[in-house]
Amino acid sequence: MEVLSLDEVVKAVSGRIVSADANTTVRGISTDSRNIRKGDLFFALKGERFDGHQFVMQAMDAGAVGAVISSEITLYGACKSFPVIRVGDTVTALGDLAGYYRQKLDTEIVGITGSNGKTTTKEMTHYLLSHFGPAVKSQKSFNNFIGVPVTIFEIENRHRYGVLEMGTNAPGEIRRLSEIGTPDIAVITNISKTHLEGLGSIEGVASAKGEILENLRKDGVFVYNSDNPWCVRIASGFKGKMESFGFGPQAQIRCTDVKKKGEGYTLVMNGCFEVYIPIPGYHNISNCLASFAICHALGHNIYDLKDAFSSFKLPQMRIEHQRIGNITLINDAYNANPESVRAALEYLDGIDVRGRKVFVCGDMLELGNEAFQLHREIGETVARLNIDLLWTVGEHAFEIAKAAKLSGMPEKQVASFKNVDDIAVSEISEFKENDTVLIKGSRGMRMENIIEKFRKCL
Repeated sequence: MEVLSLDEVVKAVSGRIVSADANTTVRGISTDSRNIRKGDLFFALKGERFDGHQFVMQAMDAGAVGAVISSEITLYGACKSFPVIRVGDTVTALGDLAGYYRQKLDTEIVGITGSNGKTTTKEMTHYLLSHFGPAVKSQKSFNNFIGVPVTIFEIENRHRYGVLEMGTNAPGEIRRLSEIGTPDIAVITNISKTHLEGLGSIEGVASAKGEILENLRKDGVFVYNSDNPWCVRIASGFKGKMESFGFGPQAQIRCTDVKKKGEGYTLVMNGCFEVYIPIPGYHNISNCLASFAICHALGHNIYDLKDAFSSFKLPQMRIEHQRIGNITLINDAYNANPESVRAALEYLDGIDVRGRKVFVCGDMLELGNEAFQLHREIGETVARLNIDLLWTVGEHAFEIAKAAKLSGMPEKQVASFKNVDDIAVSEISEFKENDTVLIKGSRGMRMENIIEKFRKCL
């Protein structure tokens, strides 16, 4: 992080100084007292299970140069000179300071949102842009009001690029995140039925994702999926510069002649050169195209990147293969919505295996009034595909099981459980040699915990 003065911080967060040392300089930002570095300014955030105000003294002892608070705290003795800034809300203040800091940077910022593929596209984009200069990316899926600011503070003027992931489950959130990050490149990977509980409908999803364009910098570029009708609809109303990607002839960054090769695919880019991506999942080709489009929008010759993906690896819990005993487990449990579950099923259906294909699916959360119907549709899809055994976990996922049986899947090939803990050792012990088990579910279901059960049982 570039150095900020305490005065700059106070003005940026519209704060009031409770105590201060006029010579204080800030060299980093922390929201976790356990990870304070010397020179950090500590933001005391309030969560459902914690209150950072309880750890201000701990942050000071660890080397923090000050704290931003929204509740009363008491400082004793020599600690009374410890710089403290009072604000109305520390999360808002964190975003305000990040927005101020972003404006001081010469770094070009890429903001990525979408219903699916955000994290993988972010990882791919950072991987490619690193060929052209120093780049920073959001760690894991740091895509909210805390994660985006924290990522911005990691950027310095020596970095040529910053790649931010922006997520939402309510209207206005992407608007605020893009206000903080003010991207030079705004990306929508795709739009589908996700977070309907907060966004109401597919129209609401499109509106929320489109908010990223409201704070796109002057002369910035909108990068969008031309195969997705909702992205095309947003693009039709946008008056600025655009770059599209996809499989269709209308795409500016387009791929054809896709062929399976090993675990991944070869494809021809813009009819000119072949690219190999060594990762599973046909849907990841679209994420690859998005990353190429971003690089092209930033002025790079994408031909120079034709061999760039040779050693790229997917983030954890995205089609992650593990061998436990004589069973293959595919951990795709980071998150789930109808579109991503269908992509996972298509992947499982299409791979060659020696044993049975098993699909273990947990609830797809935050789907609002459409939850039961969308789960039933997944069940109908399972019954049509080459799946030998279906396990469902959770109340909504039970509808997947019911629909699969109603659509012709034999009852003996379907089992349902209330939660992960409900899965008994005896059931896991019935898996056979060379079975392949794909695990999928929303983040809140913690479906990856099933893997530990397999480790203990097999």
